Parts: sequence; structure tokens; C-alpha cells
Amino acid sequence: MAMTDNNLLRLQLFGMLALVFVLTLALGSYFTLQQTRNFRADSLALEAAELRQQEAILESSLTTLHDQLDQLRQSSEAVLKRDLRQQVDHAVQIAEAIYRRERGRRTKDEIRRLIVDTLRPLRFFDGSGYFFIDDLAGNCVLLPINPEREGRSLLDNHDVDGRPIMRDLLAAVDNPQQRGFTRYRWYAPGKPDEMAEKIAYARVFEPFDWLIGTGEYLYKVEQQLQQQALRQLRATRIGANGYIAVIHRDGRVLLSPSNPAAEGRYVDELPTEEQAVIQRILEASRNGGGLTRYQWRGLSNPQLSSKLALVSNLEAWDWILVSGVYLDDLETGLAERQRKLEQSLHQDFRTTAQALLLVMLLALGLAVGLSRWLTHRFARYQADIAAGQVRLRQQAETDPLTQLPNRARLLARLTEAVARARRDDLQLAVLFIDLDRFKNINDSLGHAVGDGLLIQVAQRLSGAVRAGDTVSRLGGDEFVILLEGLTQAGQAAQVAQALLQACSGHYSVGEHELAVTPSIGIALCPADGEDVETLLKNADTAMYHAKAAGRNNFQFFAAAMNTRVREHLELENRLRQALVRDELSLHYQPQYDLASGRLSGCEALLRWHNPVLGQVPPDKFIPIAEDSGLILPLGAWALNEACRQAMAWQAAGLPPLRVAVNVSALQFRHGDLAEVVQRTLARSGLSAWLLELELTESVLAENLEQVQATLQRLKAQGVRLAMDDFGTGYSSLSYLKHFKLDTLKIDRSFISDLPDCDDYAALTVAIIGMAHALGMTCIAEGIETAAQHDFLRWHGCRHGQGYRLSRPLNAQAMGELLARTAAAAETPVSSE
Repeated sequence: MAMTDNNLLRLQLFGMLALVFVLTLALGSYFTLQQTRNFRADSLALEAAELRQQEAILESSLTTLHDQLDQLRQSSEAVLKRDLRQQVDHAVQIAEAIYRRERGRRTKDEIRRLIVDTLRPLRFFDGSGYFFIDDLAGNCVLLPINPEREGRSLLDNHDVDGRPIMRDLLAAVDNPQQRGFTRYRWYAPGKPDEMAEKIAYARVFEPFDWLIGTGEYLYKVEQQLQQQALRQLRATRIGANGYIAVIHRDGRVLLSPSNPAAEGRYVDELPTEEQAVIQRILEASRNGGGLTRYQWRGLSNPQLSSKLALVSNLEAWDWILVSGVYLDDLETGLAERQRKLEQSLHQDFRTTAQALLLVMLLALGLAVGLSRWLTHRFARYQADIAAGQVRLRQQAETDPLTQLPNRARLLARLTEAVARARRDDLQLAVLFIDLDRFKNINDSLGHAVGDGLLIQVAQRLSGAVRAGDTVSRLGGDEFVILLEGLTQAGQAAQVAQALLQACSGHYSVGEHELAVTPSIGIALCPADGEDVETLLKNADTAMYHAKAAGRNNFQFFAAAMNTRVREHLELENRLRQALVRDELSLHYQPQYDLASGRLSGCEALLRWHNPVLGQVPPDKFIPIAEDSGLILPLGAWALNEACRQAMAWQAAGLPPLRVAVNVSALQFRHGDLAEVVQRTLARSGLSAWLLELELTESVLAENLEQVQATLQRLKAQGVRLAMDDFGTGYSSLSYLKHFKLDTLKIDRSFISDLPDCDDYAALTVAIIGMAHALGMTCIAEGIETAAQHDFLRWHGCRHGQGYRLSRPLNAQAMGELLARTAAAAETPVSSE
């Protein structure tokens, strides 16, 4: 048969219909198979979702319980203080009643004996509490548990950490209310090898200049609170049958609502099947907690049932919290949902069959339009490919973090801009921006915080320039801004000033409040270069000059800057080798008791002698060390050397002397300062109370929670803490409240104009008074005249240092001074 146009059209039609039929059959098979797979996947997803929901419920319940228990635990000290105050108030009431009743009828000595005899047998706190009486001179009047000490002075009585117990009691009542709390560590009753924190409260009894007080161990209150917590947890329910169990880390069952008989028993005292479950829970606890499954009896059902439990540690009490639900109820609910899924599947099958019939009816129309659709689809593919190429080109020229133009795109734009400026006889400016101390933030808080800060900085930079200006990021914390169409350099300066104002504010990144400032270098075209590389290099050089000029400013390029940048880099490289080449040393500036003139301590000062540069001043190399991160090894070396030298003096037969060491903000932000100090003390053998760390106010103003945690660990070691340069930075009384500091150091800027400047005199007196009120030692630095010395001593400043008293000495000279001082004194060198 000849192939005519009609035959060809008929053959084409039959071919299209056959193709559509085959495609429809394949599509139906595909949908059927896909629905079956979806059903199976939905079934698994449903079960997984239900389990995740139960896990979320368990996690939420444990989180709530942790918060409640932490709040309850943290109230222990407040509860104890309240009870101590009530007991002492009651004792004072008894004493006052006896005094009022017997005054005029008996002699004072008889009244004293009557009060002592009345209070001596009184007991409280389950028989462990008693009252003590001391006079304000530190002599013991009443001590029921150790009556042989009555009548003796207790001023030299110290706890195991070296804290003066009697002196702290006297300091606690030295206030207008004549009452207060103090604390110390002592051996717990019945536990001769364990120390426990003890809190004491005392009040002044004015008729006899007595202080009446009592004390109690903090852990006893915590034991009562633990029993209260267990009672509350016993009544807690999770869903219908879930509950909370509590196991001590030593394997003792503290709470088991489904098996009360197990409470109080250790794991090896339980039945075998219960031992296996408890051991699994203990293992999960040792691994940090998490989800586990096991068989256990229900609250109302003695039969074993499958149980899902979440294990969590309450570190403060050595408790293991087990929050669990039974899975039987979950399986019942899953079966009902599974049935609904099957019904939905059958409905989907019917819908699919109807859709296939409709597809068959529409097959002819779809076959006719197939050619046009393919043509249209091909055209759309071409458009997608072109758009993809555009996106790839943008990605290659865009910084992925900030979405700003990257180095490649900047170089292209800068090349074009230089050509336009040369053609139009105009100027352009390249602004090289670097964030001050960004490396410290990135290293101490992590790259996630650093990236968040960079994104916000990029937004502020973009908002501070014109729409046609180019803001780009080269990498790290370096940004470059291209300004075109300038007629004079002053226009670039105006933009730089606007950038300084836009960037020099606070940034909220997650939980952190950060402050960062920019240093900006400006290079002009054609004055500072007519090619891309020269402009970028000169703008970078100007930026380093801005940093050297104090940061947070902008500088225009000048040829002399290259020399200063090279000097800066050379000094940094030499400083890196200083530790290896043994070029560093410590000098020690003596500190004196201003009232007695006795040596009371010294401050370690870092010195650097380079064979080529000679003696390099600290104010020249310390800022470089902080910017480059070298302050970490330098600070660690200074701390180790100061402790080693202090022990060397003792080994030579000289009396102990407290040494103060300065700590930088970067050492604090690094996070391991407490561990470094602990290792250094252990290695040198120096007693912790002979080491004092001097902190600046800027350290305390950053990351309050981290700083407080570090200071608490240092205080727990027994190290003394001093606030250096008080009043020159972020002075806040809240720091003195939050951080239990030992010493307040008055900055030399207050001392230099004493006593002639009335303002500085008033501020200095106020600082001394505040230190006394807070129980802190006060020391003044920079004493250079006799008038300054007399003013400070007259107003109660206890200690001082400065050229008036002594210049900084090397280790040998300091040892000789210590030997002379010890030989001339009748008592050991003061260490207060």
C-alpha cells in the first residue's frame, strides 16, 4: 500500500494512541506502586512521629522538673539564712529580757553569767545547733561544744582554707545594723575526712559589747529539700500512666512509684530482672543520659510492659531522673490510625482508576498537543539553563556569608572604576575596613557568633553608603568600599565618619551583647595609585596606621605609613621569639602597709629586653600581644614565673609574700583560666592565698555568666581577686555585688592630683569607704609624694605602691628587700 498523507496521518494517530495507552498503563502502575509505598512509609512515619511526640513529652517534663529542682536547690541557702536569723533573734530577745529584768538588781557580771547559763543548754536544728557568744575584741564568752576555749582569744582561729573565722564574724557585724552573715568551710559532723560549707549569723548585744550568733552546715538544709523534692516527684504523672523515678548515682533507688518496696535499696539488693534494668539506667547516666527501653511493671498492672524512658542527670545532688511512659497505650492508638490509613489507601486506588479513565478519554487531545508542548518545553529548558548560568556567575562573585561582592567582583569593578576616573578626570576612594579585636571574639565565642557579627556589620556598612557605591568582603573581618565620582578627599572622609558611627555600636548575636569598632584606611586615585593592586595595598597600609593610632578611626594613606607598618610587623615577629629566646623577665613592685610601713606584698610586672631593640616598654609591646593573641602564652609564662619565684624566696628561708599578677581580657575569654591557675599552683607548690589576680573592669563587663563562673572556680581554689584601675572604665557597683572580690585597687589617675584636687580627693575617699563597707582591702597605686602618702593613710587606705615607696625591683633585689624587712621586723611579713 502506497504511503499517502492520509495513511501517514492515520499511522501517526494510531501511533500516538498506542503511545498514550502504554503511557497511561505505565502511569497507572506507577501510581499504584507509589501509593503502596506511601502507605508503608506513612505507617512507619506515623509510628516514628508518635514516638517523637512521646520523646518530646518526656524531654519537656524533665526540663520542667530540672528547673523546679534547681530552683528548690538554690533556695537552700536562703532557707538556712532565714532559720539562722530567727534563732539568733530569739537568743538576743532572751538576753535582752534577762538584762532588762535584772538590771539594777544584780551586778553586770552576774547578769552576764545568767545570760550565758540560760543560752548554754539551748539546742535546735535537730540537736546540732547551739549559740555562741564572743566579745568585740575577739574573746570567746560562750562555746557549749568546746567550753575550754571560753575566755580565750579566737582572733587567730582559721578554717581549713585559711579564712579567719573570728575576724570575718567581727567584720560581718561591723555595719550600721550590727548584724550579718559569714561563711567558712569546716569538717562535717561524723565525716572527719570531708569539708562542708557552713554559714554563721551574728548580732551585736550592745549592753556587754557581745556578738551572739549561731551557724549550721548548708548540706543539712539540702537534705531536707531533697526529701521535699522526692515527695513532690512521687505525685508527678506524665500522661495517663507515666511517672518519675529517681536513682542515686551510687545505685540506690530513691523513688519508684510502681515499686515502693525497692526504695532505699541498692541495685545489688533487687531481683535479677530489676537489677538489669537499673544497670542499664546507670550506664545511660554515665554516658550523659538519653532514651532507653525496657520491660517494667505498671502503676496499676503487675504484668511487665514495654516502657520508653528518658534518663537525665541532676549533677548537683548526684540524682538520676527517669521519666517514662508505657508503650501499650501508644500501640492501641497506632492500630486505630493504621486502620484509617488503609481506608485512605483504598479510596486513593478508586480515585486513581477514575483518573486513568479520564486520561484515556483525553488521550487524543493530548496527542495532538504533544508537539506544541515539546516545543514549548524545550524553549523553557533553554531559559532555565541561561538563568542557571547567571546564578553561577553571581555565586562566583558573591561572598556566601554576607551576600556582598567578593574579591573577584571587587577587582573587576575597581578596574572599571579606575578607567572611568581616568577618562572623566574624577577621583575615587578605596576604604579598607578591619574590625578591631574581632579575632578575640571569634576565638573565644566561636565562629557561629563571629559569622553572625559579620553579617550585621555588612548590613550596617551597606546602609551607610550610597546606592551606587560598592561594599565588598575580602574575607575574615576585612571589608573594602569603593567610592566613585568624588571631587575632593573630604567626601571620602565624610563617608568614613558615617561608617564609624554606623558600626561603633552594640550588636546582639544570639545570647551575646557585643561591641566592635572599625579601623578604616583610605587610598585615593590617582593621588595614592592608579592601579588596583597599589590602591588596595596603600588602603591596607592606611588601615594599619588607623589601628596604631588607637583604633576606631580612619586614616588617609601617606608614604611614611609603610615604614610604621613594617616596624609593627617586625616587633610582633620579635615578640613571638621572645619566650623561646628567654628575653622576658619579671620585676616586682613592693606593696606596703601604709599605717605600719611594713612590706605586705608585691606586683609582678612583665619586662622585655631584646638584644637588638634593647628594653622595649610594656605600653609598646603589650597592645601588640593582645591584638595578635600572644598575650595568652605571655600571660601563662608570667603567672608561672611569679609563682615559681615566690616559692623560691620561701625555699631560701624568707617569709611568705603575696604576689599580684595581672590577667588580660583575652585570658578570661579563652575560658580555661581557672585550670591554668590550678596547674600553675600545683606545679610551683605556692599556696593559693599567696596569689592575687588583678582584673580590669573591662574584663568584668564582658560575658557576665562566664566571668562569674571563672571567678567562682578561682575563689574555690583560695586565690585572691583584685579589681585593678577601679573607676577608669566600666565602673559599676553591680560588679562588686556579683563578684566576690578581695581587693579594690585605686588607679594612679586618681592619686596623681591628690590632695590638691577636691574632686579626685572626694572620689578617692568614697572608693576607700566603699571598699571598707564591702569588706574589701583597698590599695592605691602610683604614690609618688609624701602628701599623697599621708592623705591616703589618714583616710584609711590600707596598702599602697609607687615610686614614693619603691621602684620595681628585679627578683634578686626584691629578695634582698624581703630579707631586710623580715630581719628588721619582730613579726612575720604582713600578708593581709
